[in-house]
Amino acid sequence: MRTVYYAAVSADGFIATTDGGVAWLDPFQSPELGYEEFLASVGAVVLGRATFETALSFGAWPYAGKRGLVVTSHTLELPPDVRGVSVAELPAAMRELRVESRGDIWIVGGGQTVRACLDAGLVDEIELYVVPRLLGTGIPLVAPREALTKLERRDTRTFGNGVTMLRFGVGRL
Repeated sequence: MRTVYYAAVSADGFIATTDGGVAWLDPFQSPELGYEEFLASVGAVVLGRATFETALSFGAWPYAGKRGLVVTSHTLELPPDVRGVSVAELPAAMRELRVESRGDIWIVGGGQTVRACLDAGLVDEIELYVVPRLLGTGIPLVAPREALTKLERRDTRTFGNGVTMLRFGVGRL
């Protein structure tokens, strides 16, 4: 089991437009990227509030049957098996997920949630799908942080649609 930040990112480091939009990814959707296989390996998801709200805007909860955490300071109506936690509660809640979940834990996003997970030493791998687009501005892959994080390359692949997958182990300095 691993805790992985799995994300599509523009070549200039953004996971969404400034308003949270991800339509720029549509031309790059392809079964060869392996999303369905990845999702089948996931037992739990971790999302920030904005990412959670974006996921709901697409229709039905896309992670039905998976345990989940939403990092938020707001009161939210949450799907079954999903609970809200504060940033301070996140490390303990993720340790519980590791014990209770069957499968990987996917840090879905966004950048602030990933930063909190990295700061707490909760990320095992980062798997990025670099899309050949420059957004110029938007929501960054990881919110700004002071800490230096060592990454160890584990795999690299290029797909026919121009997307490049980069997988890194997250080391401790």
